[in-house]
Amino acid sequence: MSERKISRRKVLGIIGGVAAAAVIGGVSYYYLSGIPQIARTQTSRTKVTGGKLWLVTEKGWYKEEEEAKKWLALAFKKQTGIEIELSSLSQEDVLKKVSSGAMAGNPPDAAFCWTLDWLPEYGWKGWVEDMSEYIDKLKELDVPEWAIEGAHWYDGVEKKRILAYIPYVASNIPIHYWSDILEEIGMPTDPEEIPMKFDEFTNFWKEAQDKLWKKDPSAKGKTYGIGWPSMGGIGSNPGDGYQQLMHILLWHGWVLERDSKGLVKVYRPENVNCLKRIIKWFVDLYNADYMPDGILEWGSPDNNKAFHAKNIISVFNGTMSIPLYWWGQDKTVYYDKTKTLPRFPSETGAPGAAMFQVSGWYVYKAGKVELVKKFLDWFLDPDVINAFLKAQGGRGFPIARAVLESDPFWKEGFSTEEKRDPHLPTVYEMLKSDVAMSHMAQWFGHPWNYLDAYPMAAIHKVVRGEMSEDEAAEWALKSWQDYLDKYQNEVKKW
Repeated sequence: MSERKISRRKVLGIIGGVAAAAVIGGVSYYYLSGIPQIARTQTSRTKVTGGKLWLVTEKGWYKEEEEAKKWLALAFKKQTGIEIELSSLSQEDVLKKVSSGAMAGNPPDAAFCWTLDWLPEYGWKGWVEDMSEYIDKLKELDVPEWAIEGAHWYDGVEKKRILAYIPYVASNIPIHYWSDILEEIGMPTDPEEIPMKFDEFTNFWKEAQDKLWKKDPSAKGKTYGIGWPSMGGIGSNPGDGYQQLMHILLWHGWVLERDSKGLVKVYRPENVNCLKRIIKWFVDLYNADYMPDGILEWGSPDNNKAFHAKNIISVFNGTMSIPLYWWGQDKTVYYDKTKTLPRFPSETGAPGAAMFQVSGWYVYKAGKVELVKKFLDWFLDPDVINAFLKAQGGRGFPIARAVLESDPFWKEGFSTEEKRDPHLPTVYEMLKSDVAMSHMAQWFGHPWNYLDAYPMAAIHKVVRGEMSEDEAAEWALKSWQDYLDKYQNEVKKW
C-alpha cells in the first residue's frame, strides 16, 4: 500500500475554522410579518375546538427556520384555538425523543425530522399511524406518485403497508462549483458548457485541478478538483456520502425494480458490475490525488467546510445549505462566484437520475391522532405550505406541484432585475424533470441497514488493500441483500 493509502486519517487543517452549519443570516428577505392570512377554508375537523398538540421538530439550521415554526404554531392557534407545544431539537435528539417516547407509550403527537425518513424500523415496530386517508388529498395537491409511493412503510405489527408520513417538503442532492476558479484558469463556467457524459465530467474537474496547480503552485495539495462523494460516518451517520454514491451508481446503470409487494432486490449481476466500476473510479481518482486528504472520513458537514474554504472546486451536497450559507455571508459569492448544476451527469450524457428526499409529518399511534388530523387538515392548504417553506428560506422545496407552481420564488429563487439566482432554480428544474425519483432511504419501506453502508464500506476495503474491486462489490451487495431478506421474507408471508 502506498503512503497515501495509509495516511488518510487527517482532514485538511485549513478547513477547521469554517463553520459546520449553514448559518444563513439574511434569508428573512421574506419577512414573517408579511405573510398573509391563510387557510381560509376549514373542514369540520379544523373548526375551533381548543386542545394542545406536542410537535417535535428538527432544530433549524438558521434562525428563519425556527421563526417559521413559531409562526406556524401561532397561525394554527389563531385559526383553530388549538395550541401547539414545539420541541425544537437536534436531529439526534429528535430520534431519541421519538424512540424513547414510543417505547414508553408517550411519544410526541407528531414529528418532523429529515433523518426520520432513513428509519423505517419505526414503522416496522408499529409506532407510526397509517395516514392512508390523506392519499386523495395529496393527489389533489398534485404530489408526484413516486413521492407518495416513497412515503409508504411496512408496519410489522399490523402486517400491512401504510402511508407512514404526510409528504410536503423535498430536498435534492445538488452539485455546486466555484465558477470563479474556473474563470481564473480559463475553463468554461456556464453549467451548459460543462460536459455531462460522466467520464468527460470527471475529466473536466481533473483538468481544472491540473490547470490550477500549474498556474498557482501554492494550490497544490490544498485545492482539489473533486470533493465527492464524502465517505465518512459509516456505523454512525453516513448521510451525504451514501446519497452521493448511490446517485453515481444510478447514473451507471444500477437496477432499481420493485416486485408486486414493493420489495427491492439489490444483489443482482448488473448492480455488482455497476459497483465494481464505481469502486475502481473512486480508488483511481483517490490514489491519483484528485480528491482531498480526509475524504474517506468526511461526515455530512465536512464537504461544506471544505468547499467554503476553497479546498475543493466541485462539491456534491445533501441540501442547498452550501449556497444558502453564502446568501447570508456574501451575496457576491452567491451570485457571481459559485454555481449549481441544473441537471446531473450520467454514463451516456443523458440527464442523470435526481433522487429527492421527501419528508413530512409523522403521526404516532400513542399520541393525539385525531387532534393531529385537525392540524394536517389545516396545514395541507397550498397557501399554508407555501408560506411556511418560503419563510424558511428555500432549504426545502414544496413537493406538491400545486404549491410549487403557486409562487414564482420556487422557479426564480432570489432573482432580481440585475441578478439571476444560479442555485435555487435548479431544484425546480430537477423536480419538474422526468428523472426525478425517490431518495434511496425511501426505496425499501422496511429496515435496510443504513448505518453499515455496505457500498461505501466496499470502497474502504479496497483502499485499505483488504479486498479486490471484484471481491468488495460482491461482498457489499450480498451482505446488504442478506440483511434485507430478513424483512422481505417476512413481508412475503403477509
